[in-house]
Amino acid sequence: MFTAAVMATSGLVTAPTATAAETVRTQNSYLTITTAGWGHGRGMSQYGAWGAAKQGLKYDKILAFYYPGTKLGKLTSGSSIRVWLKANPSKNLYVYSAKGLIIKDSKGKKFTLPNDKNHNKWRISRSGSKYVLWYRDAAKKYKKYTNKKFTLDPTKTWSFENPKSGTVKLYLAAGNRTYRGSLSLAVGDSGTITVNTVPVESYLRSVVPAEMPPSWSTEALKAQAVAARSYAARYKANLKGKKAYDICDTTACQVYKGTSAEYKTTDAAIKATATKVLTYQGQYAWTEFSSSNGGYSVAGTDPYIKAKADPYDLAMNQVYATSVKVSTIQKKYPKIGTFSSLSVTRDGKGRWGGRVTQVTLTGSKGSQKVTGAAFKSALGLRETTMLIAGGLDPASANYKRWQKLGGSKGDALGVFTTTEQKRGGGWYAGFENGVLWSSSATGSIRLTARIDQAYTDAGGPEKSNLGFPVKDAGNKVSAGLDFTKGTSAQFESGLISCPSDAKKECVVSFG
Repeated sequence: MFTAAVMATSGLVTAPTATAAETVRTQNSYLTITTAGWGHGRGMSQYGAWGAAKQGLKYDKILAFYYPGTKLGKLTSGSSIRVWLKANPSKNLYVYSAKGLIIKDSKGKKFTLPNDKNHNKWRISRSGSKYVLWYRDAAKKYKKYTNKKFTLDPTKTWSFENPKSGTVKLYLAAGNRTYRGSLSLAVGDSGTITVNTVPVESYLRSVVPAEMPPSWSTEALKAQAVAARSYAARYKANLKGKKAYDICDTTACQVYKGTSAEYKTTDAAIKATATKVLTYQGQYAWTEFSSSNGGYSVAGTDPYIKAKADPYDLAMNQVYATSVKVSTIQKKYPKIGTFSSLSVTRDGKGRWGGRVTQVTLTGSKGSQKVTGAAFKSALGLRETTMLIAGGLDPASANYKRWQKLGGSKGDALGVFTTTEQKRGGGWYAGFENGVLWSSSATGSIRLTARIDQAYTDAGGPEKSNLGFPVKDAGNKVSAGLDFTKGTSAQFESGLISCPSDAKKECVVSFG
């Protein structure tokens, strides 16, 4: 056996960190795109809040990190909020009959509705400028309700509520939901809308678990409760009562799904922070939040929504990788013709050199420049904090091994960083924490970056006579070598062993 010492100085396989343009090509008709984060990145990162809680931060410290300069205060804008239920696109309001269900007008006049098989569902509709009440009978036919005692003002807003249960069950074509408080058919900017008037603390019982998983740390849930309460208060204050609603139930406002979303853990977090809100200079803070900022937040229009490094989100490693066919890019951008390469520029803030601000796509017919946001939307990516590399074919041995080892989230390899290369009859793929080599005879084998550097310095599969690696790099060192700790990897025709001291040479053994 012939041995040789090779000084392998390489550390991890790293991704770009500069703001200069990076050019990416592919050898296998794929690009692998890894994104970090999900959402607009402004204000509180929800994964970051969870990460901070895991590191021992209490909710007030979490909020202080994400909204610097704000103060904890008390809600003073009233105990209820009117939620526009976009979940009901109908121009009518349908609810199920129940014991204790009443209908009332905005002047306060009430009427208790019958609850029997001939009155099993109710509908409020508009006829011109007036409200009309309908009921569904046992034959499932709707009829106009008439009763001498039913004297509500048809020109005032009508609503359903149930003082006995405190809830009303709303019929929806996409699936029924039950809401606390009252449901009304109100006149919006462009027709009738369904509005749920509900106590703020009851509203939060649905919002908090809809926005953050209720299984997360208690302090993160408390931070979410305060952020959601503050956001709702600010939204309501911005509208100043000029609309028929104060906030909506979608991601455009805050997700709100009624009682079905409620959980004990989030109920407890809401109760523990009851009425607490964040304020800034005497006003409710615009407490924006999103799932993950990828390790670096985005500045907003308010002075407390800052762009800065977020170690708590970074520690949660919210990365997601996807393989994109070159043909898909060509279809999205037909002006470039046959794809040949792309280059990106970044803002220099955060992971991999920051968010992508511009993508230049080059092909047989020319080049086309698009913003990073437009590129993200066109390909359905999560974020503009992205690393683009010459792709891994999802059917390839290296891709399958990478996924088996945890993909981008796995500690063994992490994010794919370099264009996959055809080498010596096999394939090479580089990652943040190591490399994969594959051949038809050996399959896909993992090496540390240091052993791979020694392998490359020795000539790789083309010139070293080692062939391809046959076993993953591990901590077991050949008994014939003068090491007690370190890593080694076996090859088809040899062995590479590296001592634990990075300053000492790796030993390449042939034969």
